[in-house]
Amino acid sequence: MVDSKITKLIDVMKKAEALALQLINVKENDQLIVAAGLAAVTRNLYIDALGSEQAQKVFEVMLDSFIVVDEIYYEGSHIEKPTIH
Repeated sequence: MVDSKITKLIDVMKKAEALALQLINVKENDQLIVAAGLAAVTRNLYIDALGSEQAQKVFEVMLDSFIVVDEIYYEGSHIEKPTIH
């Protein structure tokens, strides 16, 4: 049962990445637009499956994982990343 869930997860990831890459126009720098669209769909799926409060906790954990990885990768140094306003 676990293997079938992992297999499905891998399949979804591959298909989502393939679709995202098809939608990205490198000349237009669409990567952030496509990522935002995928994030919005992901958010909605989590809310539908878990409810708003639990979905928020999932995203908090994801954000924490970014922070931890950055601290490990950059050895605690803070590197400003460009933002789009």
